Amino acid sequence: MNKSLTLLGVAAILASASAAQAAPTTFTFSAADKGQTALTKTLDGINLTIGSFNPGPRSGADYDGLAIYCVGGWNICRHNGITEDYSNFQMTFDTMVRIISYNVAYGSSADDSFTTYLQGVLQSVQNNASGLGLTSFTNQFTAAANVPILVSTIDGDNYGIFQINAFTVEKVDSVPVPSPLPLAGAAAAFGLSRQLRRRIRRYSGV
Repeated sequence: MNKSLTLLGVAAILASASAAQAAPTTFTFSAADKGQTALTKTLDGINLTIGSFNPGPRSGADYDGLAIYCVGGWNICRHNGITEDYSNFQMTFDTMVRIISYNVAYGSSADDSFTTYLQGVLQSVQNNASGLGLTSFTNQFTAAANVPILVSTIDGDNYGIFQINAFTVEKVDSVPVPSPLPLAGAAAAFGLSRQLRRRIRRYSGV
């Protein structure tokens, strides 16, 4: 078999392996987490930290998971005189992950509220009116390791509860693997060049 073709085949296999996606990892939250001011979950070699809840309460760990809510009515929920409520918390992964989806455990008066997941210039804006159950992120961005993602909700009528009991992410290789295909291409070119030189010598009698 031609050695150049063998090298190309091996390179293609290596490239496919390096591009393979990690299996999804789903972090869950339940009544066991209720009242905690900071949460740490470890799964599939990924550490997730949840914290920086707003007092009020505006966000926190509740019976149905992580709650983002406004209670007490319009007067309590006004913020700096603006008739839009806000509440937020932060989540941080210790390795690069791509955010995939989340599961809504409970929602009340969420028809005019939006939740933004923000890390630097990366963000995914989610309409909370999508209802209960599994929801994919509109922008499944890759989050940097050890950099907080700010989860922030704006509620137009200043009264509602939105609770999430699961986040699904995919681990991303933090060290880019150089593609072996350019090396294989160079090896193939070198092999063809040697064959061509041999034929020239044979026909020229050198």
